[in-house]
Amino acid sequence: MKLPHSPIQQRRILSGQIPQHRRRRLLGAGLIAAFALLVQTAAPTNASWTDREWTHEALGSASCATATNGFATRGDGRALSGALLGTNLDTVAAASGVAVTSNGARDLHSPASAQPAAGTPQAWADPLNIALLNGALPLNLTQALQVPLAAGTGAVGQFGQARNSGQAAGAAGYVTSSGGINLDGAPGGYPDLATLKLSNVLGALNYNLGTLIPGITDVSLTSGAVAGRAQLNGCDAAWRGAVPMSADGTTGNLSRQYLASHLNLKLTSPTVSALTQGVTNTVSTLETTVNGLAGNAGVTSSITSGVTSLLNTLIGANSGSLSLGSVTVGPLVATVNTTPLRNFIAAPFGDPGGVLTVSPGTGVISVNTTALLAAAYPGSYTAGLNGLPPNTNLLADPAILSTLTNALGQALTAWLSSVNALLVQTVNGITISASVVIALRAKILITPWINIGTITASTSGTLGQMLTPGNTTTTASLHLLPDLGLVADIVNGLLAPVLSSLVTGLVGGLGGIVGNAIWAVVGTLTALPTAVTTLTTPIITAVSTLYSKLFVSGLVSVTANAQNDPFSGHPEPPEWASTPGGKYEVAALRIGVLDTLGGLGVRLYLGRASVGPVCSSAKLAAGGCAGY
Repeated sequence: MKLPHSPIQQRRILSGQIPQHRRRRLLGAGLIAAFALLVQTAAPTNASWTDREWTHEALGSASCATATNGFATRGDGRALSGALLGTNLDTVAAASGVAVTSNGARDLHSPASAQPAAGTPQAWADPLNIALLNGALPLNLTQALQVPLAAGTGAVGQFGQARNSGQAAGAAGYVTSSGGINLDGAPGGYPDLATLKLSNVLGALNYNLGTLIPGITDVSLTSGAVAGRAQLNGCDAAWRGAVPMSADGTTGNLSRQYLASHLNLKLTSPTVSALTQGVTNTVSTLETTVNGLAGNAGVTSSITSGVTSLLNTLIGANSGSLSLGSVTVGPLVATVNTTPLRNFIAAPFGDPGGVLTVSPGTGVISVNTTALLAAAYPGSYTAGLNGLPPNTNLLADPAILSTLTNALGQALTAWLSSVNALLVQTVNGITISASVVIALRAKILITPWINIGTITASTSGTLGQMLTPGNTTTTASLHLLPDLGLVADIVNGLLAPVLSSLVTGLVGGLGGIVGNAIWAVVGTLTALPTAVTTLTTPIITAVSTLYSKLFVSGLVSVTANAQNDPFSGHPEPPEWASTPGGKYEVAALRIGVLDTLGGLGVRLYLGRASVGPVCSSAKLAAGGCAGY
């Protein structure tokens, strides 16, 4: 991501100097403020413009340490701000936030419902009333911007401070009662603050989502807990201009901080449902096939042939005196338990890196942008969405799109592989019981064949067991007729060992015969057909197209750590270019949709705070800081 300044300019900015455009804007105001400050503190002094006391940081610290009044200043905090489909949220009373001003002698606050911040002088707080906000917005806006009541007051605090000494602070979002950013986390995780239904927004702007992005029916952005805080020592800034405050607060006069716990992109695609349906249809086919095994003539014929072949082989040289009569198969019972497989198909799944989650049952794909950015730029997002340079456009880089499609491809491939593994497991787990009755005949020389009895055999187990020799429960028994007449001697003598081998052969071989007959029917159902596995391609295409057309093209932009006149980072939001000199804004997140439409599109700020401008009493008397 390229910075908006040359290397030399960038080094100046990072060292704490004011950007050139900002210096031009503040030059006249800075001289007036400095002169006014001299006038109002015109007690006898030996200081001069060249004394150490009046130069650089020692001046501000020494001169402002004793300042107790005479500075007009302002601090604001607004949890939700900006413009939404032609409505300026800042004009909606329920979203106006907290504003505190001081004219150097007393402070004023709005709204009237704001309460003093305990232990913090000239500071007021008023949490966002979500129910009141939802009731104040027209229906089309609540369909576009959804703020759940479950977010809770703790996630949407609003705070402002304006001290007579020139110190100002503003904060909004997940903040403490004294206006600090709450870094303690939240039990059970940070709550969601707001959801912007991009599909509804685009529809209101005459952009049909289905036409714009085929294969996508809904898309939204959901922000977690956010906070923005700005703090300004106005007295010090009047002397030196704005200087970034150090991390420990011992140097500098302007601090802007933010918190963004998470930001999720959620989209709904019928391509996911098509894949889910294809997989589900395969499972249904398996169930139907197994339920029809008992009446499957092919299975019965295969078992009959297998048994006949096995026993005839064992009869061998005795075929002149011993033969098989009819072979009757039945009953055959087969059941399959597809519940684990169906539960898996319905359960959400994702990639190993946690970038996204696919919900097969709803067709929803949820993207964790924090994990996505961390995967796209290893080592650069160790603090999640926090600690980023001002005005970082989070999602516009094509490299992020590549990371997203790779993660989606990995997730889908792994899921299909798991489905196939479960199909194998399910098919091998088919429970089977089958029995056969074989009629036996014998004769002596030229006598006709005489029925001598039957062998009854049964086998049970899973299909997997039947396909593994020795793993089934199989029994077989010989039942000879009581009066064998002419063939009694040969049956009880010469043929006795052969008859015994037939029984033993069935005990060892019937399970495999039945298993192979059933496998011939269900074996092809142990893997998803190609027509189903190729349904992943439309999913990847739809997600890739959506991301490219919305974020890479700039139709939708998401900015973290939004600031006007930043000391470093990237250019300020265009609508903040006209911010009055000496006023400093920060927002944890800025979401823009069709920015070229201005207020008719979306410019939504979450966790917004501002401080300033600051005026000396002389400048205030001359008409500055009107309304303080």
